[in-house]
Amino acid sequence: MKRMLAAVLAAGFSGLAQAHGAHEHGVADLQVAIDGGQLSIELKTPLDNLVGFEHAPRTDAQRKALADAEARLRDFPRLFVLPAAAACELKDVELESPWGSAGAERAHDHKHDHGREDSHSDMHVHYSLECAAPAALNEVQVKLSETFPRMSRVRAETATPRGQGSATLTKTRNKLPL
Repeated sequence: MKRMLAAVLAAGFSGLAQAHGAHEHGVADLQVAIDGGQLSIELKTPLDNLVGFEHAPRTDAQRKALADAEARLRDFPRLFVLPAAAACELKDVELESPWGSAGAERAHDHKHDHGREDSHSDMHVHYSLECAAPAALNEVQVKLSETFPRMSRVRAETATPRGQGSATLTKTRNKLPL
């Protein structure tokens, strides 16, 4: 089941990247898939949306900004609101940053920094949840723009037993039908 979910998400993300030119400041991509009682939410966003820069952090302030952003990304209830009736429980959060976690210091690797100077850097986050009543999952409220004001739009795609869908979410229009 997990493999199928991963395949759906991977296929969806490569499709999104081709369709949208992948890396756009102010815009993040979100994939939501439901398979039985498993809910998978995958977020891909330019680091600029989270911290205002995309190079490897060079100062203590930048390292702190990255660490704070990672902490907020791990705070699922702050970012997503699910129907209470679905009784979903967060099982796992995986963060994939271009430089590893902010705690894993790589400031000494200057040669590596310069190679990535002009490249676009994305953060990938995967949330895995288990829901006791998945039929009650009719929408998810996405509060990414409230937590990360630089993220003005979220392009969302869904794959659920009800079919596939897509929507563009903003700070004021933040409910994604499932």
